[in-house]
Amino acid sequence: MRPILARRLLAALATATLAVGVTAGCGDDGDRSTGAEGKIINVFSGANAGFVPNFNPFSQNSVAGTMSVLYESLLYFNAARADDVQPQLATGYEFADDGRRLNFTIREGVTWSDGKPFSAEDVAFTFNLIRDNPKLNQNGLPIVEAVAADPTHVSVTFSQGVYTRLNLIAGRTWIVPKHLWSSIADPSAFTNEKPVGTGAFTLASFSQQNYVFERNPSYWEAGKPKIKGMRFHQFASADSAIAALAAGQLDWAGSFIADIEKQYVSKDPEHNKYLNESQLYLTNLIPNLDRAPFDSAAVRKAVSLALDRDQIIRLAFSGYGKEASPAQLPRPLWDDYIKPEYKDRKLEFDPARAEQTLQQDGWAKGADGVYAKAGRRLSFTVKVVQGYNDYISALQIMTQSLKSVGIEMKTQEVSFTAFSTDQQTGDFDVIITNLYSEGTAYSWYSRAFSSKRTAPLGQQAGSNYGRFRNAAVDAALLVMETTPPDQRDAIREQLFKIQDVIVEELPYIPIQQSASLIEYRTENLGNFPTEQNHYALTTPYNGPDMGIVAKNLTPAG
Repeated sequence: MRPILARRLLAALATATLAVGVTAGCGDDGDRSTGAEGKIINVFSGANAGFVPNFNPFSQNSVAGTMSVLYESLLYFNAARADDVQPQLATGYEFADDGRRLNFTIREGVTWSDGKPFSAEDVAFTFNLIRDNPKLNQNGLPIVEAVAADPTHVSVTFSQGVYTRLNLIAGRTWIVPKHLWSSIADPSAFTNEKPVGTGAFTLASFSQQNYVFERNPSYWEAGKPKIKGMRFHQFASADSAIAALAAGQLDWAGSFIADIEKQYVSKDPEHNKYLNESQLYLTNLIPNLDRAPFDSAAVRKAVSLALDRDQIIRLAFSGYGKEASPAQLPRPLWDDYIKPEYKDRKLEFDPARAEQTLQQDGWAKGADGVYAKAGRRLSFTVKVVQGYNDYISALQIMTQSLKSVGIEMKTQEVSFTAFSTDQQTGDFDVIITNLYSEGTAYSWYSRAFSSKRTAPLGQQAGSNYGRFRNAAVDAALLVMETTPPDQRDAIREQLFKIQDVIVEELPYIPIQQSASLIEYRTENLGNFPTEQNHYALTTPYNGPDMGIVAKNLTPAG
């Protein structure tokens, strides 16, 4: 969740005006006078305070790049392309025992950055370390035991089938060296200030102002990385970071810039490039289904029908967002998993039908112009985090649209801490937030709609904050949990069943497929992902994609 929160904070801080003349505070110029392969590029990952040395890959407070740049996983799941799984520290895998065991073939010829050999023993140690230290088990993996049969083969057994958790097990578990971590008394509190990993880069220097990763000369993938290294910077505000971008003092960043063509690209059209990564998350109004009036599907549908998404995206999100699918999966990334009849269906904007839907459900418009039923006015409050300016602007537009059809919507701005608590305990009528996944179509639906991920009002829900419960959805998710991932037709069949329910019930009200702007400069670098060659997400704050991009960048010239 951390990268998404960082992006949202950037969006809140950024403004439409660039102070190009502001000193960016980048330190030196990234060794601009040296040859191409001696280049250390400048990166902004979203930090707005002094850096604290923490390179523990199991910590939520580790600095950007710890995961995937320094430490690696067994496989890479490309979040930019569906079903794109690539070998990393493992060259192969197979499920056994009805999905309760995973057997991995481990890559030969890999060394840790301190020169010690890497083997299956390190992999087994890492999984057993997670099992024995619950604070490290952020993904909730039901690990029973991991055993290395020989230097290149390891088996991990689980207490239940884990077909749907392959990405978390093999793609989001960062392998650490047994010869160093076996002596750590409390690995959850360990800040690991001298990290030793298998990644393409190693830590060269660290200060509160910046830190530097340099090329790992013994990296296992021949010829990579080609750049010398990366220097990560922090800025007091997103405005300062954007000014540094416009001044050519950063090579890679991920900041929201309103009117990016004018405010960034036009400053150096030859070199200033960007990519709109729009498949990361979906922005939704999430109503509380355990509270009236949103326990009524008719009310949810009426609200949805009254919203002009094109206007909201254009005015509140600077036109960067994309239309959301009623199937609640990002397009075109997951098009192969969307039922054909829903693939091109749009969320309707029909104010007249919105009122008809309410009237058919027994609502009547009062003298104040607001619909009411059984003595209750159709009035509700949406909670939003203070400073999330794009969300707040979107809600202002929605308020006027809903007022025109007899629905009263109010906005309440709260602190991030209060918002987080309220969304978990269900203390809201509606919240506006993002949905995201761990990289599979199953996880999109499991996180949002599984009854296992919710809780009664007053108790903490896992991720199904709207309190949606549906037996048919739960049954379809259960079938997928026992279906091997290569049986894609069987998985599609269950996904289609879920889509039938959520399109009809509309438990969440989609607003947009959210934008995530990534800026990069080609003066010093080449081979960034593009729409035509989306070999990874371009985000400079999100592992594992960040590490994949970094090791594939090439010096310009």
